[in-house]
Amino acid sequence: MRNAPGSISTPTIVAIQRSIGGQLNFRDVVKAASQEIHDLLPHNHLDVALMNADETLVTAYETGLHTDWGADTTASAPVSISPIRDLFQAKVDYIVTADAQYDTRFHFSGAFSKPIFAANLHSRLHVPLKVKRRVIGALSLSAHERSIYCENDIDNARLVADVLSSYLFALQQSELARRTEILQVEAEARAEGLRIGALHLTEELENARQTIGMDLHDQTLADLSRISRNLKWLEAKQSVRGCELQPIQEEITHCLRELRVIIDNARPSLLQFFGFCEAVEAILDRWASGSSTLTHCRIHDHGGGAIDALPSNIQVSLYRIVQEAINNAGSHACASAIDVHVRSEGGYISVAVVDDGRGLSPRPGQRSGGIGNMRTRASLIGAALSVSAGPGGAGTCLKIRVPVGAGSATH
Repeated sequence: MRNAPGSISTPTIVAIQRSIGGQLNFRDVVKAASQEIHDLLPHNHLDVALMNADETLVTAYETGLHTDWGADTTASAPVSISPIRDLFQAKVDYIVTADAQYDTRFHFSGAFSKPIFAANLHSRLHVPLKVKRRVIGALSLSAHERSIYCENDIDNARLVADVLSSYLFALQQSELARRTEILQVEAEARAEGLRIGALHLTEELENARQTIGMDLHDQTLADLSRISRNLKWLEAKQSVRGCELQPIQEEITHCLRELRVIIDNARPSLLQFFGFCEAVEAILDRWASGSSTLTHCRIHDHGGGAIDALPSNIQVSLYRIVQEAINNAGSHACASAIDVHVRSEGGYISVAVVDDGRGLSPRPGQRSGGIGNMRTRASLIGAALSVSAGPGGAGTCLKIRVPVGAGSATH
């Protein structure tokens, strides 16, 4: 049994204050204090336990032995199951025991007391940490030896607790403020993300509106204008034969078919369910089956399906550009062969539409609005579009090149 200790001296108090000054986390404070008081208050384990704002949870920071009480193992535990709950609840002013393993105060039903046995702790001394007379936590010292703490140790431990309390409280409030600031920054980041997302959604809706407008202008309006001219021609005749109405009926049917295609293009079902190459192949098949000049239509996927990993809005835009290029080759260039090549190269996806038609020489009166619309669509998704002569200088090669990461922010 150790000799009765003397009272803590002023130089020791000053040494404690100096050792914890400038420490920026709880563990360093606990370790520094432990080193300064070890000779005066011998211990194998020391911890400070701090309660949260509503005094329902407690977090312990320890030095010496590592136990399940420590914050590294148990982030926080309910005050109600702490072996020293009476101290936290200010029912007692201190707790001292000769052997905690047999002291029933530590072993009530549900008590978190297993570390007492796991760390072989016997003598224990607990005093409150107070700020403005309010208990904010506890200073605890434990030893393997039995019956080592006496009345003088209680008074010395109280003085140490008084030195530590204000510093620990300030550190706790600083940590709380830091966490609050982090939460505020995260909330602001989420709000900014929502704002940017809403902006991108608005842009995407506007892009979709422009795309539908171009489709209606290039396809439906042209068909309806032709039907209107034919009807005016028939209107000028005194009598109309049934065979003269048949072409108009066919044009109306064709117009309806084109409208269905435009509607499908708003969210192409084949593209959505079967992928880009299958959807383009369906366009080629429709042209091959409805044309007397086209004898070869094929898509070649050299990218191993990489194009299907692009955001859906990018896939739809590429699909529309390729569709327009195929329509131009079949309708205006009088091509007999159309090949579509899909490649993945150097962080880019490229799609090339190659035909053997009339090439780039414009015919008198022919409008170039189709290429302009395709360039507009390409620019909306950050893609580069180029038009050149086909292999050997014959026909046309239209190529779209889009970065793999394009459109990810709006996807």
